[in-house]
Amino acid sequence: MSGELVQRRFVDRGVGRLAAVAIAGLAGGTGFGVVLYAVGLLESVGFLVDRPGLLPGLSVLLVASAIGAFAYRILGALGPLGEDLTDPITGITLGACFGLVAWLLGVALLLPLWLGLLGWTPPFPYLHWESLAGLLVYGALVGPAYPLAERYVRF
Repeated sequence: MSGELVQRRFVDRGVGRLAAVAIAGLAGGTGFGVVLYAVGLLESVGFLVDRPGLLPGLSVLLVASAIGAFAYRILGALGPLGEDLTDPITGITLGACFGLVAWLLGVALLLPLWLGLLGWTPPFPYLHWESLAGLLVYGALVGPAYPLAERYVRF
């Protein structure tokens, strides 16, 4: 009986953590989407999958946001900052730093290569300032949203 209880708690906590990361990613993605929509660029996100438009752009953005939140959580757990991920206030700073690194690696370096495969020729490095603002907002929302969601999501 006690082994079953321990196993159930482990499984429950694991599912709760996964859900908390996904919720944090969607919260950050919503903020990122608001920034892109405000500057008129949300539809262009669909170009990443060769389908420009509002619905494909929003879909790509939310899926990428959830994946990015998992990367944030995994990187935080691997490094010395694992305990800092549980503090929402520190999470704002850590998340914004994550957004900056995501912009440097993802937008400035990898995006021109990806778009080159689709026939576009953006400059290298691609210094897209609107996406920097969006990714900083994304990170600043994912950072505190993760520990808050982890506290309140129970399965």
